[in-house]
Amino acid sequence: MITLKRMTWSNAFSYGASNTIDFSTNKLTQLIGSNGNGKTSIALILEEVLYNKNTKGIKKTNILNRYCKEKEYSIELEFSKGAHEYIINTVRGSTQKVTLLENGNDISAHTATATYKMIEEIIGLEHKTFAQIVYQSSSTSLEFLRSPDTARKKFLIELLNLGRYTKIGEYFKKEVSLLGRDLDVATGKQETVQQWITKYAKSDLVLKQRVAVPKVDELSISEAAELRTTIRNIEAINKRIIQNNTYKNMRNSIVLPISVPSSETDSSVDVVAKANSDKTVSDATLFISKMRRLDAVCPTCTQDIDADKIAALVAEHTHLVTTHTSLSKELGKKILEAGVSKREAAAAKEAQEDWEKYHLLIDDSMEAETLDKETLVSSLEILETSIAAISASITAANTANETVEGHNNKVALLETQLEEMRTDLVGLDVAVSDINDKLSLLAILSKTFSTTGLVAYKIEALVVDLQELSNNYLTDLSAGRFQISFQVSGADKLNVIITDNGNDIDIQALSAGEMARVNVAVLLAIRKLMSSLYEESRLNLLFLDETVSSLDAEGKERLIEILLEETELNTFLVSHDFTHPLLEKVSVVKHNNISEIEL
Repeated sequence: MITLKRMTWSNAFSYGASNTIDFSTNKLTQLIGSNGNGKTSIALILEEVLYNKNTKGIKKTNILNRYCKEKEYSIELEFSKGAHEYIINTVRGSTQKVTLLENGNDISAHTATATYKMIEEIIGLEHKTFAQIVYQSSSTSLEFLRSPDTARKKFLIELLNLGRYTKIGEYFKKEVSLLGRDLDVATGKQETVQQWITKYAKSDLVLKQRVAVPKVDELSISEAAELRTTIRNIEAINKRIIQNNTYKNMRNSIVLPISVPSSETDSSVDVVAKANSDKTVSDATLFISKMRRLDAVCPTCTQDIDADKIAALVAEHTHLVTTHTSLSKELGKKILEAGVSKREAAAAKEAQEDWEKYHLLIDDSMEAETLDKETLVSSLEILETSIAAISASITAANTANETVEGHNNKVALLETQLEEMRTDLVGLDVAVSDINDKLSLLAILSKTFSTTGLVAYKIEALVVDLQELSNNYLTDLSAGRFQISFQVSGADKLNVIITDNGNDIDIQALSAGEMARVNVAVLLAIRKLMSSLYEESRLNLLFLDETVSSLDAEGKERLIEILLEETELNTFLVSHDFTHPLLEKVSVVKHNNISEIEL
């Protein structure tokens, strides 16, 4: 059970600083004060500290009392759940800070939002349900009673915390939808794969043989290339042939000597010797002539000349003339012979050099006859025709083989794809079967946890209990005049029927006081039913705001008696004009627009 104990707050709504109220001390407490003093705000402050929101939807900027000088408001709540004691403290100004203590230990989350989520999980009720079972006013009826028939069952599901079943049902429903999509995808793939298998199975899957490709005639191609080059250069080639033939003729016209005279004889000594001899002869002849012209007296010294001496000198020089004249002739002959031999050697050498020169210029591999262009062109055409025929055969063979290769590759690919598709089809068949099995199971679970399944069964059982509990309270509150019944109609409808002294009437026909009795009876019945179902989420607090104002004196007494008999319930009767002398009272007063609690 959850026991809301003590709440302290400052500067929230119309209140000023340091306000405290104890929710758990008395079974029944009157919360009294004039209209506008802030009685109703206490329930809103309680919602803010627990859920960070309020049923009136008042924004955080408007919660801070504008008549206070403070820049922030604070709320602190002490409550227990089982053996655990909790304290919530929230302070909000420009920012908000929330602290949650469990048995004195700070268990707050990193953010205020996360901390409030923790608090809601501890309370076990979402905000709307909490507000419905903790607060009831004369201006509003219990939403469960005011809702249309189609929404009343849904409201009861949420109020009695049966939403966990519908959430499970929604989960299974979602899973059914997702699996349905998976099934559509799988069956779509299954059909597609089967169609492709059927289509491919009709294709030509027989492998074809390649044709032999003729070999290229490299020799003919080489010969054709040479012929083209020859034809292109035929004039230059013929010129070289003619020149080559000319060199051959010139070489052949040279007559080489059988033996070549030596050209190594050196006649320079003989030439010098002959020159010396000729000079000796000349000098001796001149001397003899000079001697013979001399008289008996020397013209220079005018002495007598010795005739014998002159004769002897003339004889001596005459002998020199004779000797050297003979020697000069012999040397001249020798020199002449040497010159002839040298010229013959030079001529032989020149002939040899000319022969060798022409021999080097001659290309013996060159044809002697000049080339005929027409003959060469004709030979080239024959070769090119042969080469073209072979090339055409090669092209045709390659084209045929490309077709064969393409077909065979396609066959191989199709065979691979068919094998993969057959494997995929087996997997898809298994997947479709598995999905169908899961869908069958999920359909059962979805139906089980739908509003027409387990929830409907629980609602029907709980409605019987709720009807009995409501009538127990309503009998006391109306002195047996009114009865209420709940009837489940169809899958989503829950009808409410009010009986007034045995006559069925529309709930909208009830007066304010009658409606107040029904509201309180059903509300107390729902709280008791929830207490029996969810002990951990049972709350001790109930605000009845101006509810008694619609009741007559007898109705007020009956309500007070019933509330005093309730176990583990602390009720606050909020009113501005009704007081009971035997009840504990908490007053709310207001001075200068600032509300405060007076105990």
